[in-house]
Amino acid sequence: METCVVITTYKRAWALPYSIASLKDQSIPPSKVVFVLKPSGDESEKVIEECAEGLNYEIVIQNEGNVAMAVELGIKACKEHDLILFLDDDALASKNWIEKYTEFFERNKSAGGASGIVYKAVLEDNKVSLIDEPFYGKENYTVRSGIHRRPLPEYKDYCEWLSTSGLIGTKQCNSSFIPSVILIGVNMAFKTNAVEKCPLSALYKNSRKCLHYEVMLSYCAKKKGFETYRIVEKGLSPKVYHIANVESLTRGKGLSHQFWIQYDFSKDYWRLRKLGARVNFLHYLIAMGIIARGNLFIKIPATLYAIVK
Repeated sequence: METCVVITTYKRAWALPYSIASLKDQSIPPSKVVFVLKPSGDESEKVIEECAEGLNYEIVIQNEGNVAMAVELGIKACKEHDLILFLDDDALASKNWIEKYTEFFERNKSAGGASGIVYKAVLEDNKVSLIDEPFYGKENYTVRSGIHRRPLPEYKDYCEWLSTSGLIGTKQCNSSFIPSVILIGVNMAFKTNAVEKCPLSALYKNSRKCLHYEVMLSYCAKKKGFETYRIVEKGLSPKVYHIANVESLTRGKGLSHQFWIQYDFSKDYWRLRKLGARVNFLHYLIAMGIIARGNLFIKIPATLYAIVK
């Protein structure tokens, strides 16, 4: 299986040596590595050229746009390969990361996408320490039920699904890997034919955070007849270590950050509708009313902006 790893990067010259080193140490080397680089003047391109020696790599320059556009550029650059793996520029892949993903997709022919476990890493004095502590807590995979969390028809058998309101719904499942739309961009993989031509940049053209772009990729895969999974068993899962003590697009602070996160939550309904999902506007209104509680002066304007934009 031909594999292509995509790393989208912006202002992370300091982190790239760690992520690249983890790719050079793989039990099965990647067929290709694509760096989608948005120039920032921090000499990231030079760092890539110095650190990626020995890898078959390509640098794709992104002159404009957001992370959704960067991901779309990465997918296009990997079109000749069977499997596209995504790794954050501030994350380290475990030694058998690529091997675990290829084994999973070879065993599960219906799978179009999958996401593995993310653990914490800490950077201190230019040294990264790997910690066997989940980066994301259980609260990231648990939501309250309600009419606005009813699954779309195509997700009725899923453990973590897209609902008729555009929000995510969940239920407890016990399995080594579970049907899920909650794939995490720092550690995920898709079959190329499951996500090629997925219109991410159009769906996220006004977004600053691009929250849930992975979920939209999952839906594109579903529309093509594929299933997506979250691999939860430690022995089976491809593992990644994510540097925890840095700020990112979805780990920011302040009113602007809250506004754009709410915008993406509110926009998911309209994105799914554009992709042909059988969403329900009444369920959407109920959902927006529920999640708008608290910080109304931020969430209501963000929701209205999502509706008009």
